[in-house]
Amino acid sequence: MMTAFIFLCLFAIAAMFLGFTNIRGAIVPLAFAGTSIALYSVISGQPFWNHYLTGMVETGGTAKILCALVLLNALALIPFYAWYERRGQEEVGDFTGLFLFASMGAMLMVSSTHYMSLFLGVEILSIAMYVLAGADRRKSKSNEAALKYFITGSFTSAILLFGIGMIYALTGSLEIAGAVEVEGQSLLQLAYLFVFTGFALKIAVVPFHFWAPDVYEGTPTLFTAAMASLVKLASIGAFLRIIQLNVDLLPAWLNAYYAMLILATLILGNALAIKQQSVKRLLAYSGIVQAGFILMGFISLRPGEEWPVLFYFIAYVLASVVCFVVVHFVESREGTDALDAFRGLGQRNPILAGTITLALISLAGGPFTSGFVAKLYVLNQAVANGYAALAVVAVVCTLMSVYYYYKVINAIYSKSADQALPIEPVYSGLLILFTLITLAAGILPSFFTGLLK
Repeated sequence: MMTAFIFLCLFAIAAMFLGFTNIRGAIVPLAFAGTSIALYSVISGQPFWNHYLTGMVETGGTAKILCALVLLNALALIPFYAWYERRGQEEVGDFTGLFLFASMGAMLMVSSTHYMSLFLGVEILSIAMYVLAGADRRKSKSNEAALKYFITGSFTSAILLFGIGMIYALTGSLEIAGAVEVEGQSLLQLAYLFVFTGFALKIAVVPFHFWAPDVYEGTPTLFTAAMASLVKLASIGAFLRIIQLNVDLLPAWLNAYYAMLILATLILGNALAIKQQSVKRLLAYSGIVQAGFILMGFISLRPGEEWPVLFYFIAYVLASVVCFVVVHFVESREGTDALDAFRGLGQRNPILAGTITLALISLAGGPFTSGFVAKLYVLNQAVANGYAALAVVAVVCTLMSVYYYYKVINAIYSKSADQALPIEPVYSGLLILFTLITLAAGILPSFFTGLLK
């Protein structure tokens, strides 16, 4: 695991330095190679320098799977950053280096067994994303997004750190699994509430979602894709690790807390998504709703039952990356992400149209997609744990979501257009690959669940 951290750090620094040279074309291939090496070291369990982790990071089990998912997510996005270099954008080294640092922070979050390393991971990820949110500094919306994200992130860090401080004051330990029975049990439960609320802000579940639509809309779309996938994966993954390591000590009210957040998130998220005319804002609310579904997998979570949540990660990240990448290409051509900009996309570029259509169907839980199987798994787990009513509400909300996903699909195929929207074959190939994996996970889910178990 330490090998992966070192390689990501070194390649991130190298990418930034190359940004000052005339060989910027090597930045993205170098970043891809470095991330691939990091992924290999995680999967193969390379032990080099692991003793420097001093027990603050776990190198196996769920942590290993989550780290692999983080790096696969990074590998899915890095090739698209070459777009900045090809259009003459000199900041490609800065963007790519910051993204690698963000990936390193995400890895640290999902593998930590110590609150200090967890908080360090949160800050590494957050600071990199604050900068990337304002990457298009010539646009006021991007500057506004960066400022809003920074202010919200600061509050998130403060709330999370306050909870961690209370846990340390009560238990005398910063080990995530080190909590013990203490005299001030009610104060310990309050500390957990602060920690969970900090992650709820990061994940953007209702009522902590208010920042997401504005930030998603203002952030350059390729970095919005990272925000929607990498940040959400890291935050929910870190939350999952805390639940795993404290499963017998968590407060009794936690399931009720989950249920309340899930209900509010599913109902309000869908209601607000319906009226959106900006596709990026629509996808922001969609991400809020998807986070609610992922939280369903946390109800009465026991050891060995994490795989539905991990499978949902795969389904959501695949669909989310495809959607935002397609939005990026449409927005870069039309100058807007409004729904009208997508009209006629089916004729202008059938590959972009087909891949985003299948991604939206997956987000809606359509049959033969990974999204359908993922929703089925978390709903089944909720019913098995005695939350059938919550599962019924979730099914109704899923039916609601079909409307606003169909609204985008209808626009894509509703109007003919003479002007084509060509993209480079490598980008088309990557979008097709992600779509095929989405279909494969929906048709043969047992293969993927076997890996996750």
